[in-house]
Amino acid sequence: MTRYSAGHREKTREAIVEAAAERIRVGGFEGLGVASIMAEAGLTHGGFYAHFPSRDALLAAAITRLFDKAIDGLGRYEAKYGAEAGLERYVDFYLSPRHRDDITLGCPIPALAGEARRSADEVREAFDAGLDALAARLGKLMPRGGKKAAIALLGEMAGTLTVSRAMQDTKQSNELLAAKRKSVLA
Repeated sequence: MTRYSAGHREKTREAIVEAAAERIRVGGFEGLGVASIMAEAGLTHGGFYAHFPSRDALLAAAITRLFDKAIDGLGRYEAKYGAEAGLERYVDFYLSPRHRDDITLGCPIPALAGEARRSADEVREAFDAGLDALAARLGKLMPRGGKKAAIALLGEMAGTLTVSRAMQDTKQSNELLAAKRKSVLA
């Protein structure tokens, strides 16, 4: 029998969650195959159930991870620039061609909102909790309105980003992003 170091199980679970989070950000929920995620983590498919009771449990953990990263990113803007300027920089990034073009960056809302709605309760609950936590964090940076205003802002920005990603005309997409940035910051 092989003995593992203390914390091995938790490190392995974290590696699986991290691999799953990156996979669903790029390929959506359907892009998440348990066997391929386990292989990416250097594990066998059979070991999956030692860490998660189901694929939906892994999806929920991955969604939580993605929202935690988004919240951490927002915190870095505040730490570096202060609340007001941090909010402006966050909006600048969110509604940027860079965020549009690189789906491995930033907010999980545009990438996963449509799929979350059609998912198991456990997955939807993780999405809702992540959205709530991100809105609460963003609301602390907003001069008026708090969390409710932050949810509305996230909805506006995520919708704009989603539409801009779907547009073939890059110039028109850039104009959409710039117009929304201007209106949000006004």
